[in-house]
Amino acid sequence: MNTPVNLEIALAKLHQLQYEGGDLGAKYWYEISCLLKEASLYKVRALAAEAKLAEIERVMRMA
Repeated sequence: MNTPVNLEIALAKLHQLQYEGGDLGAKYWYEISCLLKEASLYKVRALAAEAKLAEIERVMRMA
C-alpha cells in the first residue's frame, strides 16, 4: 500500500489514547508513537538511499 499516512493525525490519535489509557496505557501508546516516528524517519532514509543507489547505477552504466 503506497497511500501516504498523515502522521499528524495518527500521532494526535495516539496522544489522545495516552490520556485515556491510564498510567500503563499512556506508556504503551507513547512507545507506539515513538516507533511510528522512527519508522517514518527510516522510510525517508531508505528512499534517499534508494535514490542514491539508482544514481550510482546510472553513472556506472555510462562509464
